[in-house]
Amino acid sequence: PQGVRMTAVFGGVVETLEVQLGGRRLQIVIERRGPKGAPLWLLLPALSTVSSRSEWQPLVTAVQDRVQLVSFDWPGFGDSDRPALAYDAALLVGCLEAVLTDLEARQHGPLTVVAAGHSAPLALALASKWSDRWSRFVAVAPTWRGPLPTMTGWSPGRFGWLRRLVALPLIGPALYRLNTSRAMLRLMLRRHVWLDPGLLTPDRLRQQQRLARRPGSRFASAAFVSGGLDAAGESGWWLEQARGLHCPFEVVLATAAPPRSTREMELLAEAADGVMRLPGRLGLHQEFGALLGRRLLEAPDPQHG
Repeated sequence: PQGVRMTAVFGGVVETLEVQLGGRRLQIVIERRGPKGAPLWLLLPALSTVSSRSEWQPLVTAVQDRVQLVSFDWPGFGDSDRPALAYDAALLVGCLEAVLTDLEARQHGPLTVVAAGHSAPLALALASKWSDRWSRFVAVAPTWRGPLPTMTGWSPGRFGWLRRLVALPLIGPALYRLNTSRAMLRLMLRRHVWLDPGLLTPDRLRQQQRLARRPGSRFASAAFVSGGLDAAGESGWWLEQARGLHCPFEVVLATAAPPRSTREMELLAEAADGVMRLPGRLGLHQEFGALLGRRLLEAPDPQHG
């Protein structure tokens, strides 16, 4: 899609899935790894300016081939198509449903859904319809509200002007470049995403900036930051969805997450069958992915003993 080479980011097999979304045919890039007979984990990347399935690399390395792993890049992010669309939660939920339908058609049996950050409410939106076919659902450092609504307490509707501004020719790209400068990315990653400042090497920052600045990335990124990808307007919604799950539900709490996010995670954890506390901020699935992978393997998949 869009000139990006189809390269494996965690040593798997890369494919595309064509999905009808927002009135367009979009190519979604999916990567699979591991033995076909093993339990299947679907890994949902967190939504962020630097969202990519590559976030799961440390977990993939840790679990090796003990499970079958599938991950993909959300539309508007990573290697998937990134057209100028009005991105919203419904569009991303539609993408997830298409991926689940594709997996089901391959007759793999029940799967574990592991959703990081802002992808958790997208999966919860499908809970009542799909979770009777899931062996468990794991929400890792889950969030339901985008950065600007979280910081201000305002609704995503009040930031429609920002999404329109970023979508404009000339002005939009210039504004987006400012917000994806290495200094801005370092600030965001240090304060909210990673615990260890040693991760923010010049090389890692350049890598994150390249990811953020791929052609067309500004549309989905601006939607995320301004709350346009929020699946709900208040936390009562995701609690209700969680209670409607037809499978075991686990919440992984990030011990160093920002205070507002921590409160929301703890609230969701009240509806969980199991709670795990791991070090890290909102990017714990990446920074402490190896530890997360080992802990998930220790808690046996209910369908596979």
